[in-house]
Amino acid sequence: MLEKFYDWMMKQAESKHALRVLMFMSFIESSFFPFPPDPVLAVVVAKNRNRAMYYAIMCTLASVFGGFLGYFIGYACFQTLGVYILDWFNITPDKFNEIVLNMGRDTWAFWLICAKGLTPIPFKIVTIASGFARVNLWIFFSASVITRTMRFIILSWICQKYGNYVLEFIEAHKKVALFVVIGIVVVGFLLLKIFV
Repeated sequence: MLEKFYDWMMKQAESKHALRVLMFMSFIESSFFPFPPDPVLAVVVAKNRNRAMYYAIMCTLASVFGGFLGYFIGYACFQTLGVYILDWFNITPDKFNEIVLNMGRDTWAFWLICAKGLTPIPFKIVTIASGFARVNLWIFFSASVITRTMRFIILSWICQKYGNYVLEFIEAHKKVALFVVIGIVVVGFLLLKIFV
């Protein structure tokens, strides 16, 4: 199932709907979806290197707006959607409470959002925790813009510079690329459990 989804995602990244798929993936990943938009962004940029920064910015905007959905889930729908999402991702109440406690001070919240948005740690957990902790919206917005812009611009720059190698690797080693994506997701959750 994962391989079929990955193949579909890569196919869409090369289609005329690439931007819409990229923005949709980026939006839902910030609030509840497990897979990061990075593979789609990598392929889209590698195929359209002259528009690399445009795709990075659009991916960032979608991710930030998706983050507001995650914030809203934590703020207003935690007992329904929030609990379900955390349970699906196997985040224990103690671990979530620890994250929320760390988000309790706005200065810390800013740096925590910035730091975690650059790592494989699932951004959706950060956005939901921010809403639950009632992090100042301006701080949440600023930190989200900074961290997601940095992440997607760095990735876009790499794929713009080495686009041919990226595409050749994906075409020649699709299963390896899939396992890399899954590995990033798994590492993110491990980091969440160990260091957050």
